Amino acid sequence: MLASRFNVKGFPTIKVFDYGEKSAAKAYDYPSGRTAADIVAFGAGLAEKADVIPDLHEMINQKIYNENCEGPVICVISFLPNIFDSNAEERKGYLDLVTDVAKKNRKHPFKWFWLQAGDQLDLEKSLNLGFGFPAVVAISP
Repeated sequence: MLASRFNVKGFPTIKVFDYGEKSAAKAYDYPSGRTAADIVAFGAGLAEKADVIPDLHEMINQKIYNENCEGPVICVISFLPNIFDSNAEERKGYLDLVTDVAKKNRKHPFKWFWLQAGDQLDLEKSLNLGFGFPAVVAISP
């Protein structure tokens, strides 16, 4: 039985399976508090230790935003220069920078998005972003 395999004696029981471990036998008892904030903080620490890259969504349409920016989060949208105004190397540099910032802020309730200037003109107009790119906007739904 699975419960006996992992020495589960009562419910609820939380076991931690470290990222990258090949054996489930190395699972250990969750050592922290039982509030939602404690569990989220512990998980964020594990993600940081494992150097898991946070999701960075290319916002090519409203559906991507709607599916990923919900609940008690802050959605950070990076408007990057259009590829025709820069080049692939500069684009990669911008995306690497956004990824680095996302990694450093894993413990915060941020969701990360990017798009290139001109792809969502209605959104740019509604945010009054005619002043140049790159630009960053944070939105709380």
